[in-house]
Amino acid sequence: MATNYRADHIGSLLRPAELLQARSANIGAEQLRALEDKHILRVIERQKELGFKIFTDGELRRGNFMSDFNEAVQGIDEGVAVARTWQTGAGASPRPSMVPGTVVGKIKQTRRLTEHEFAFLKQQKPGDLKVTLPTANQFPAIYFKKGISDKVYSDHSAFLWDIVPVIKAEIHALSTEGARYIQIDAPRYSYYIDPKWRSYVKNEMGLDPATTLAWKELSATA
Repeated sequence: MATNYRADHIGSLLRPAELLQARSANIGAEQLRALEDKHILRVIERQKELGFKIFTDGELRRGNFMSDFNEAVQGIDEGVAVARTWQTGAGASPRPSMVPGTVVGKIKQTRRLTEHEFAFLKQQKPGDLKVTLPTANQFPAIYFKKGISDKVYSDHSAFLWDIVPVIKAEIHALSTEGARYIQIDAPRYSYYIDPKWRSYVKNEMGLDPATTLAWKELSATA
């Protein structure tokens, strides 16, 4: 009996060394944009060669998969990272988060998240287009630092509800502009299944996992 399998690609591709080096060297904005354009055109062609019918820009304009949010709002300080406890062969070892950023002020949107990304991708007309956005509930788990963030937001939930309208508006704008596929990346629901992450939510975030799951579900349907 024949079986049909469905495969998809997230769309976050490895940044080319040339692009990483250019960002490290802090080259001018116009030069960087031209370099991003060159590599995005290359990955579009590669997706065509592989027979893909859905196309992304590889997120090559982003420093990481969440950086489009950081660059679109006020209130995030990327110079302060939240310490996380990671288990290694030698035991527990706290180190800064791989995704830097701490909420230090009220979230205020200053521009769209992906308008500049999608406009260039749409201009190429390769086929159906896909954009990946970070989930709203990703940020309270990563960017809320006790002693700093709680001076601005009373708790993780209050922070979350200022993020939801930003992501919601971006989804609406992208769908209006013709994005056929919008993926919400890393919703973190596994935190409420895996005992290790339930412990993290309780002990490091200081939250009750069952209560937190309830407001995550509300934010996803807002």
